[in-house]
Amino acid sequence: MHVRDWDWTGDADRPDWERLLVGLRDGAFLGLEPGVRKRGLVSVNVGWLARGGLLRLRADGLEFAPNPLERLLGARRRSIPFDVLSGIERRPRRPGEVLPGGERERIRLHLESGGHVDVLPAGDGLDAWLDAIRAEYALWRRRATAAA
Repeated sequence: MHVRDWDWTGDADRPDWERLLVGLRDGAFLGLEPGVRKRGLVSVNVGWLARGGLLRLRADGLEFAPNPLERLLGARRRSIPFDVLSGIERRPRRPGEVLPGGERERIRLHLESGGHVDVLPAGDGLDAWLDAIRAEYALWRRRATAAA
């Protein structure tokens, strides 16, 4: 896919260099990917360790692929299937609130094992990611309940 072929809908007022960065951030340059509902650049934090890369939302869970620099530092792909999630939380609960310690807004994925994974989307896409993850998780739960 060439830069001229990208869909610039809603970005016509941005300078070319900024549209390029937005396209890279949101994964627009990759084109369509079968089975992927949403994808984009994020930082995934587990405890004190943070990794940057590409997050893909699929019908059965999330898949994280670290960027090339993170791979050099030993980062690996990580899948978080919906069956290991016990909850999805926005921190702080409402936009505009401040987290203690000056932490950035994030999506907290609670795992059944008792731990959690924090997802920090690039740009202002936190609520869009949160809505997409919650919608896919709800669909997955309905399908799992119907199959049982």
